[in-house]
Amino acid sequence: MEKEIAAIYCRLSQDDGDLGESGSIQTQKSILTRYCKDNHIAIGEIYSDDGYTGQNFNRPDFKRMMDDIEAGKINVVVVNDLSRFGREYAEMGYIIEHYFEEKGIRFISLYERVDTAKSKDNLIMAITNVMNSFYARQAGAKTKAAHRARALDGKYLAGHALFGYVKDPNDRHKLIIDPPAADIVREVFQLFAEGVGYVRMTKILRERKILNPMAYFNQNNPDYYKNSDYWRKPFDWHATSVRSILINQAYIGNVVFGKTKVKGVFDKKRIHAPQEEWIIVENMHEPIISRELWDTVQQLMKSRRRENSKGEVQMFAGLVKCSKCGSSLNVNFDKKKGKYTGFSCWVYKNYGKERCTSHAIGWKTMGQLVLEDIRRNAKAAKLVASGYKEMLIAAKTEKKKQETEKCKRELKTVDKRIAELDKIMNKLYEDLALEKVSEERYQTMSKGYEAEQSGLKERRNKLTEIITRAESVYENIEKFLPIITKYTDITELNTQILNELIQKIVVYEKTDNPDGSKSQRVDIYYKFIGYVEMKEMFGLPMVMAMAKDVEVDDALIAEAKELAKGLAG
Repeated sequence: MEKEIAAIYCRLSQDDGDLGESGSIQTQKSILTRYCKDNHIAIGEIYSDDGYTGQNFNRPDFKRMMDDIEAGKINVVVVNDLSRFGREYAEMGYIIEHYFEEKGIRFISLYERVDTAKSKDNLIMAITNVMNSFYARQAGAKTKAAHRARALDGKYLAGHALFGYVKDPNDRHKLIIDPPAADIVREVFQLFAEGVGYVRMTKILRERKILNPMAYFNQNNPDYYKNSDYWRKPFDWHATSVRSILINQAYIGNVVFGKTKVKGVFDKKRIHAPQEEWIIVENMHEPIISRELWDTVQQLMKSRRRENSKGEVQMFAGLVKCSKCGSSLNVNFDKKKGKYTGFSCWVYKNYGKERCTSHAIGWKTMGQLVLEDIRRNAKAAKLVASGYKEMLIAAKTEKKKQETEKCKRELKTVDKRIAELDKIMNKLYEDLALEKVSEERYQTMSKGYEAEQSGLKERRNKLTEIITRAESVYENIEKFLPIITKYTDITELNTQILNELIQKIVVYEKTDNPDGSKSQRVDIYYKFIGYVEMKEMFGLPMVMAMAKDVEVDDALIAEAKELAKGLAG
């Protein structure tokens, strides 16, 4: 008879809950060692996976044990109970009933009294494996539910704080700012908002010998990672590490949970979860950057950004659109002179006149047009703040005012009819119960009323949406005013200004004037308020009328006149 050499296998993980001392790794080893000695089975090796789930077999010591089985070093496997071996019944059944039998391996589980040397067909083992698998699913579901509940409360659940923060010593689920790292985060956002691309930014950070997030964490937590590979390139920043900072909502004070998920109960590979499944709780800790800077950066990231030979991204990237086909205008860069020269339609450039026309405009012309328009709006807002606000509201709502009022009147009528139908259907049901109407009559009438009510509810939703959209004008204008007034005295544009203020710039094709000259229309759409025709809003009489409502001196009146002349021209 072949000498029996046993592999003692032990496992414990957080999935198993609190098993107490009876379930500890040390206790398992003690029980199994005693069993082998009492039954005169030689112990070849003890294999222990402490902290590994039983829901799959991707465990280091389990793999080592299987390698030793392949090498013929052991022919008996002993476990304390089947759940220590694993909790995935299908694969467990294959390993124990097929692989072990093929290899001539005796399998023993003490708790369930399973011993394949005594019985090949063990019903208890099959049932227990299924129960253990079900337990694993239940435990996983409960753990997931507990995590979601904590996430909905805005608790920070990651193992360690992200770059820029540390965990609050009084509450491990809350973040507080780490000043040195937070300064780097602010600089990354600011550089990106100013048009510095990923490649150039990583070069700047490397040259200044700024520790990357992993190296910074290791410097402050030297015992967390034992692998020295994390320390080899402490200043080696990459575009991915910069991007991970720029898209993280934690930097505006939000806690986000559920960005990734496991594929299944037993397949623990993590995959990206759809954004609609994320849990986002706002304002849970102090933000590192402002919401305005965040919005600017997110808009820049959505646009197609190509760096030039200097590692810079042109400031109009993603903003300039063709009036005819709606595509972005390509920017032209003169490598010899090292400067941008102008814009032209991407579709026209690639497909010719059959699809579009050039819509060409010079770089300098575009810059001057936008700069002057921003300054005019900023000066008007600063000069007569209340009047400017009123004119914006009038410009954005006057054309829709009658439509909105009509929608409100219709909404009242719709709500009234829906309420009437509720009463009619209730009365109809009572008549059916009292046998005043037949079942056939009830079905015919109720279907008609239900169809009418369903249509009315759809109309109500549409009317509510129209009214809400119209009334949001006031809120959006309130958001726009403090932003535009910052730029009264700007002398040149930059990436941050454009992306903080501008939604899009629509360029039309040049037209011939009667005198032989050419003109070109350019519509500038601002964030929150869209496109506003300044000449319609601010003629000289209007500016002067607004100026009369505030205390002004001669200099301010002169400025108002100058503004009106500029707008008229």
